Amino acid sequence: PGSRKMSCSTLVNHDDVIDIVRNMLRQELTTYRRIDYLATELRCVTDNEVIDGCWRQRIIEWMYGVVDHCNLRRESVAVATYFLDLSASRGLVRCRRDFQLVAMTSLMLSIKLNDSTSVKLDSMVKLGRGLFNEADVIAMETEMLNVLDWHVHPPTPVCFMRQLLRLLAPETSAIARYMIMEVTRFISEVSACIYKFIKYSSSSMAMAAIKIAIERIDSALFPREQSDRFLESVSSSTGIDYYGEEVTRAADELRASLENNVNLQDLMCTIDAQCHRVSGGLMQKLPADVEMHEIGLHSPRDVSSSTI
Repeated sequence: PGSRKMSCSTLVNHDDVIDIVRNMLRQELTTYRRIDYLATELRCVTDNEVIDGCWRQRIIEWMYGVVDHCNLRRESVAVATYFLDLSASRGLVRCRRDFQLVAMTSLMLSIKLNDSTSVKLDSMVKLGRGLFNEADVIAMETEMLNVLDWHVHPPTPVCFMRQLLRLLAPETSAIARYMIMEVTRFISEVSACIYKFIKYSSSSMAMAAIKIAIERIDSALFPREQSDRFLESVSSSTGIDYYGEEVTRAADELRASLENNVNLQDLMCTIDAQCHRVSGGLMQKLPADVEMHEIGLHSPRDVSSSTI
């Protein structure tokens, strides 16, 4: 009876994952589909101002700086980039100042929706070095909500990652889960800054990041047979093809960016050192969905201009 109960519970969780992922797949292709707006909508910006991928990267790095300074959730930045990109592609940006205002408002809106800690509007304005006042941000938020049609919950790569990692086998070690999660998050944060990855869907970016994370985990922690079963489960359950053309291209571009600019080995060593500070017995007893900060482990991830 006990084994049948566990099987039933696993099946329910599995079905939940499938339903959630399928809904997010539909959303990313419709409501939250992003386009290459820098090559189309903003190609002819007035006053000789250039809005390009480098400018966008600087803006998103500023967002990460703000959330780190305020001890907020870094995932709020990923959501904010969707608000920024969608608003820019729908006519709210005509110059660099507009882009900056939309970015600040995007971050403020994302924090309000996704973080338990609030940031006062006047504080956000001060972090923007006085370029805008509170009335500017309030007015822009109204405009953005209108062009977004109040769709403010985009499926980010981390959203997909959370669901896909629920398909890991129960016997997967807590350390392996943690390493996959942290490396995938790190890669997702780096890719959020780099404009060329806008052409890939969030699901493909999540799968590509997971692919790279698995490649960097010692087989003693995550045996090949476990990783193969996991990837097969993802493909068969959700339709996200681990070996598909888009995932493969995204992974190749990510590897190139990471190899040229980011030392992932340092990240892996930091995570490994953190995990070894925790009792081995405790790690084995942790539930599959435990958050590592609950047992004293904190994310070693960092995204800045020096790492991109």
